[in-house]
Amino acid sequence: MGHLAFAAATSHVGAIVKNPDADPDVSGVLHEAWRRLDAEIAAARLDAVVLVATDHYETFGLENYPAFCLGVAGEHEGWAEFGNPGGTVAGRPAIAGALLTGLTVRGFDLARSHTMALDHSFMVPLAKLPAAAAAGVVPLFVNCTTAPLPTLRRCLALGAALRETVRALPGGVRVGVIGTGGLSHWVGLPRFGDINADFDGRLLGLLERGGGEEIVTWDDATILDEAGNGALEIRTWLVAAGAAGGPARVHAYRPMPAWTVGIGIAAFEVTA
Repeated sequence: MGHLAFAAATSHVGAIVKNPDADPDVSGVLHEAWRRLDAEIAAARLDAVVLVATDHYETFGLENYPAFCLGVAGEHEGWAEFGNPGGTVAGRPAIAGALLTGLTVRGFDLARSHTMALDHSFMVPLAKLPAAAAAGVVPLFVNCTTAPLPTLRRCLALGAALRETVRALPGGVRVGVIGTGGLSHWVGLPRFGDINADFDGRLLGLLERGGGEEIVTWDDATILDEAGNGALEIRTWLVAAGAAGGPARVHAYRPMPAWTVGIGIAAFEVTA
């Protein structure tokens, strides 16, 4: 029997590592929260981390743009686009293959990739959470950028199916799930640099109360208007929340204008 041993979520903007010392009174709080989260990951003794993120037209384009795609390679290269982290990340192909099969049985026909390269949405969190990289990564791409997007409800359900699939794995394997993205920010739009702390607080408050079922009633047009196209990445947080099954523990939240994003860092209580 496998164990879903850890779940968390974090923002992933490249400025976190490219401009780490911006506004040190604020960024220092966030860096300390990532250090605490990394220590929790290390203590969980994970055999693999399912890293749930999106892509910004580096790996996926018009020739192939899936709703969900699982990376099943033995290693994954980072794009290092625009000065973001690069290098090679160890994969966990045996676990990835078993997850792909189990999710298919549970009604999620994910695409697969044996060559998935990873942009900053994967690589920045791994730079801040080295214990996750050391555990080995199964990258799970979620389309958060190109309509039609998978629904919020579908993403929450994917997380629940992932929890069931992990628990059906043989051999006592210990798996973590980390969602990456958001929170409020506008990418390539006139409101670039704006942050809606009220939206972010409402989202995090609901997650702290286990309110995923309320979040999935939100519509994308409202999210886009209130919190920007970057906030559509809350899909990855919902996958992590669905996998955990329990409420969030927010390690830190700060509006970070120097990084143009509302930065959230949270872990989730994993239900028995």
